[in-house]
Amino acid sequence: MGRKIPARESVGTKRVDFGKIRVNPINYLTDWNLKGMSQYPFLDADMTIRPLLVLPAALALFLASCSVDEKASLVQGPAKTATSSKEKKTSPAEKSKTEAAGKAKAATAKTEAAAAKVKEEEALELAEAKSEAKEKAEKAALARKKVADKIAADTAEEKARVKALAIKTKEREAENQAKLAAKQKKEAGKMAEDKAHEVAALATETRGGGFFSMLSIGTPTKQYKSKGHDIFVNGTLLPALNPSNAKIEISLGEQRARVYRKDGDAKILVIETDISTGRSGYTTPTGTYSIGEKKVEKRSNLYGSGSGSNFVGAEMPYWMRINGGIGLHVGIVPGFPASHGCIRVPASVQPLIFSKVGVGTPVTITF
Repeated sequence: MGRKIPARESVGTKRVDFGKIRVNPINYLTDWNLKGMSQYPFLDADMTIRPLLVLPAALALFLASCSVDEKASLVQGPAKTATSSKEKKTSPAEKSKTEAAGKAKAATAKTEAAAAKVKEEEALELAEAKSEAKEKAEKAALARKKVADKIAADTAEEKARVKALAIKTKEREAENQAKLAAKQKKEAGKMAEDKAHEVAALATETRGGGFFSMLSIGTPTKQYKSKGHDIFVNGTLLPALNPSNAKIEISLGEQRARVYRKDGDAKILVIETDISTGRSGYTTPTGTYSIGEKKVEKRSNLYGSGSGSNFVGAEMPYWMRINGGIGLHVGIVPGFPASHGCIRVPASVQPLIFSKVGVGTPVTITF
């Protein structure tokens, strides 16, 4: 019997399991042990001719003597896992269902893509709208600022114009007031000068005539009427009358003023004149006072014409203050009480009285 041949792999991808193949005649064909070549009598020394001659017969003998186990198998290529001989087939319904699912999935993807695109477009439109709104708001704010700046500039310009006009008007008013005051001062000075000349003429004895030219040395009194006013002046005693011995008495009932020269306990009348005291509601207060202030030029702070910066106080020349805002001064003497409380004296005699009395001269006012 021949020997068992171990399994060998054939050339290429085929594998033959020779585990149970029994070879008797051709052991010499599969065993190419060169060491034992001499045991085969059909091989020549050159190992060429004899194998070619006996190869067909050996092959036939080999095939006839081979027995193959039923479990033996020929495998081509790499080993594969055994599978069912029946392949699973897909039914038309399942195929249709699969196609429908694919179409639905594709439609869903398409819808989602369209929705995403719409959302993106809406976001873009919203961003553009916000940008336009912001730009419009900025333009509107700029326009409002320009209007406010223009109004502020116009207001400032108008304020400056009004201020300049007010300054100019004030300067013009001040100039007019100065001119008016200068004119009134000039007129008052001229009037005072004229009255002083008149009183001087009355108080001076001259041989050529005049008031005192009619008086004899032995005649102490004489009435003199000046422009409707009853005025008396004692020319003999007048030179001796001065602030140190003068005294003034006012009679509200008679509307007369008298200037006396004090001689010890006696008093001698030197000047007497009509006056006009406070009317109803402005009655001149009675009492004993003294002259506290003398001013040739004086204007009232309460009574006059105009208002505000245009106010011009009434003139009160040859002012002699006796009690607060009450005093003697030149004014209109109509023959009855007509003043706001002061004692008005005719302009023809008040300068004379003013020159013969002084601050501190006593003044008595009775009814």
